[in-house]
Amino acid sequence: MKKDKSYDELLELIEKDRAELVDLCLRLGNTPSPHARERRVGEAVIDWLNKNGIVAFLQFITEESVNAVGVIPGSGDGTSLIFNAHMDTGPELPPDASEAQRKIEGAWAEGDLIFGKGVINDKAQLCAFMIAARAIKRSGFRLKGDLTITGVAFETGSPSVDEFQGINYPGEGFGTKWLVDRGVTADYALVGETSGFGVVKAECGAVWLKIRVKGREIYTPRLERGSSLKEHPNAFLKTAHLLLALEEWAIQYEQRERHEFPGGTIIPKAQVIEVRGEGGVTRPSPHCDVYIDVRLVPGKKPLTIKKEIERLVRALNIDCDVSVFQYSRGYIAKNAELLISAIEEAHRYVFGTEPPAPPSAEVSMWRDLNVFNEVGIPSVCYGPPRQREAMSGAQNRAMKISDLIAATKVYALTALALCGVE
Repeated sequence: MKKDKSYDELLELIEKDRAELVDLCLRLGNTPSPHARERRVGEAVIDWLNKNGIVAFLQFITEESVNAVGVIPGSGDGTSLIFNAHMDTGPELPPDASEAQRKIEGAWAEGDLIFGKGVINDKAQLCAFMIAARAIKRSGFRLKGDLTITGVAFETGSPSVDEFQGINYPGEGFGTKWLVDRGVTADYALVGETSGFGVVKAECGAVWLKIRVKGREIYTPRLERGSSLKEHPNAFLKTAHLLLALEEWAIQYEQRERHEFPGGTIIPKAQVIEVRGEGGVTRPSPHCDVYIDVRLVPGKKPLTIKKEIERLVRALNIDCDVSVFQYSRGYIAKNAELLISAIEEAHRYVFGTEPPAPPSAEVSMWRDLNVFNEVGIPSVCYGPPRQREAMSGAQNRAMKISDLIAATKVYALTALALCGVE
């Protein structure tokens, strides 16, 4: 991408939109949108797009869960592109959430930093797409291919398990699956998520398993421990041994499954995410349920993991049932060279350097590019880096506003390079 006055004027438009970009991030970031309840944010997105000359509409999943879709039509003979980011921010906060948790759930700016769980993941990138699309329209560029802006639901959706069932618990990526299945498609899809300005060309799959450790309900004064772990009636005691064995397995699994490819290094990880019994504190539970999240390198089969966990349980000699309750496939992008080249050209124009390699964590998780790659729409991810903060568990829910502006510029130039200009 050679130096061009019209490109520079486009980037200047985006630079002048800094205050509005921040305001848009704060407005959407302070509008609650846990998964299954994205409608308020979706309505705000299409209202802004329509007011700025971009035809937009809501795509309903349920009464309160929606995708927001806006389109800048091309002349019809160019390459089409989807800008994709998600509006949902994970599960709703519990009633006993701390003050720090409640604060980081919202959004605010200080100096060159913008803070907020939902802003960083993923409303800031959605806002960047919106500002980039408007700048293209205002600059007078006429794209040859359609540019579609999508704010989707349920990217962070919880899976269906136990008492949590139905369409409000669909697992990861359900909003984008709904989007594509109802005809919102393109030649390529660029997913906006944090990536350290690296191009993410693959993501892990995931398998979630439930392990039910069986015991017996024994009144404490009548407890007889037996002479072995298998004979002991207390399910929680058996679970303690299982948890230690699962952690040892997870460490070995992460090292064994490490996968290097031209786009970076995939390190699939695993951890126990929940332990539950029943009956409260008034009586011992006859069983204990352990839930484990295992990330998969693309192509890894979920039943392979289930069999490994079953062998681990047999070695402990405890009575357990192992079941899979969620499986999400991972992919390495294929036939995405034109999209990758467009992003790299745009990055070089803005930064004057090649894009860095993305952090390993960014190619070892699950994101919506898996949905696009699964249906044959080549997709990669690109976005600004995260910054540290002290209030959230992950402590990475902040972003430099200057980085977000730079990402917005790259998004706009990518659309010009890929879709083509009249």
